[in-house]
Amino acid sequence: MTGSVPLMQGSRPFGLLHDGADLPADHSPRPFVHPVLTPDGSVISDDRPSDHAWHHGLGIAVSTIAVAGRPHPVNLWGGPTYCHGEGYVQLDNNGVQSVGSVRAGGGRVAQQLAWSAPDGAAILTEERSWSMDSVQAGGVAWNRTTVRSRWRNSSGAELAFGSPTTAGRPDAGYGGFFLRLAPDFDGADVITAVDHPETGAARTPGAVEVGEADARGTRGDWLGVRSADASVLMVSAPANPGGTTPWFVRVSDTPMLCAAPFFHRELRLGPDGQWDWTWSLLTADGAVQPVAFAGAAAVPLPASPDAEEPGL
Repeated sequence: MTGSVPLMQGSRPFGLLHDGADLPADHSPRPFVHPVLTPDGSVISDDRPSDHAWHHGLGIAVSTIAVAGRPHPVNLWGGPTYCHGEGYVQLDNNGVQSVGSVRAGGGRVAQQLAWSAPDGAAILTEERSWSMDSVQAGGVAWNRTTVRSRWRNSSGAELAFGSPTTAGRPDAGYGGFFLRLAPDFDGADVITAVDHPETGAARTPGAVEVGEADARGTRGDWLGVRSADASVLMVSAPANPGGTTPWFVRVSDTPMLCAAPFFHRELRLGPDGQWDWTWSLLTADGAVQPVAFAGAAAVPLPASPDAEEPGL
């Protein structure tokens, strides 16, 4: 199936989900959402920016997947691959996330996907669902888009998921649940969680503005960014593989936000192994206060439509 599906809750649009089938091979074709919208309809995502044409809105993108018997890891991020001692090299290793069946309805879209190497060899099968709901927190209205994803190793061998940092480039741990932000987020604030001490041992969650470099590579359940006109919050479930996620964030020149589970170390998935992931992206209009980020991050997710499968 080729084409796109609107992400909607009732009559409210949240974004447009593309299957990515028309992307160039060296972009590592994959599904993505663009535009991603705030409640009032402002666009907070970017697609094919001039600095990295293989960056596409919001989606799942992994820069290196080592597969037994292959001279280079499979690149499902797009563009060149970081090679230790050589830098970035455009190799013939850009894989594909191909969308099979799609079902939509009731504020959800479910996709069946196959991840493959450029020669068509199987890597993963995936069941991915996108669900949309509205959240009120900190006196702010948020759009929330939640992705539940189940990965099953279909390669017949162990897979090792990494990043440019695990390949030798410091401070470049991107790969995972990725959002290329709109140009308006150049110079945006970065908002992160902090504990506020109270009486005795009790602590209450809060939030604080930090520098980009101070946030990048740190672990936490959520991270946010805000421009003058919009605010964006990404949340990673603590139960995701690898534990509490590291974050990759840039707000200068190439604004992006990524829950990056493979930042510091490779995660390995054995033959026929399975991982379940949950991530959410929340958007709001205006530059909201840090406390509103913390409040929105704490709002529980609606129940999965099926306790066994992430699809509809």
